[in-house]
Amino acid sequence: MTRNNDIWRHALLILAALFFIGLMLIAVFASFKTSEEMLTPLALPERFYLGNYQQAFVDLWRPLLNSVAITVPALLLSILVGCLAAYPLSQMGAKAGPGGYIFLLLGMFIPFQIIQIPIFIIIRAMGFYDTIYGMWVVHLALGIPFCTFFMRNFFATVPRTMWEAAQIDGCGAVGYFFKILMPASISGIAALAIVQSRGVWNDLLFALTLTRSPDASPVTRELYGMVGAFQIEEGPLMASAIVSTLPMVLVFLVFQKAFTRGLLGGSSK
Repeated sequence: MTRNNDIWRHALLILAALFFIGLMLIAVFASFKTSEEMLTPLALPERFYLGNYQQAFVDLWRPLLNSVAITVPALLLSILVGCLAAYPLSQMGAKAGPGGYIFLLLGMFIPFQIIQIPIFIIIRAMGFYDTIYGMWVVHLALGIPFCTFFMRNFFATVPRTMWEAAQIDGCGAVGYFFKILMPASISGIAALAIVQSRGVWNDLLFALTLTRSPDASPVTRELYGMVGAFQIEEGPLMASAIVSTLPMVLVFLVFQKAFTRGLLGGSSK
């Protein structure tokens, strides 16, 4: 019975993988087609037309730089603050920890659409509307609770004996955090970085709400603008979509081993 369940499970996983791979191949082939060839979406391109990618790089180079300028600082700061908040929470006892832990995580249960207008009003009052700094503030506020949740659970798997041994060697709480705990948790931090960077990079809701000019608009807003009400240029749109996903794909390929270790268990395993 168990063997049959495993066979069905693997078969479903293979079908799901083939489905998503097929959709990706359709998008890749479409990015090399001319507008006339788009009438047959499942057919292979007669020749690899590179004009779509030339237009994509012309249209996206500035939004891509904006997305990098938004994602990297917001990612680093949210992970740093999340780790700093997760450290004391992981060291608290069962009676002292849950109250502050749950309080910090309340923001994770609020839909972004509910706070969209209040955030817009606050950012505009701060003078950060249509700036990269405003996007930093938003993604920091939204990312810190998740980073705290993720790293608190990861830090909790670190044996208590490591802290006791550090104390015997004369290492204080700050030294233990930066010299021992953070290096020991590098796989968890890598997994968190991939998950968090994907969320910031793919954000469209606040990109539409808080940015307007090319100086601050990320790549997701530019892709959204390519979809017209009456006409869509499918070739450049597909090429732009492929180009916009490449940074996240490269990040995952570089850190995939650390990502897998971070999701499967704590640093003590």
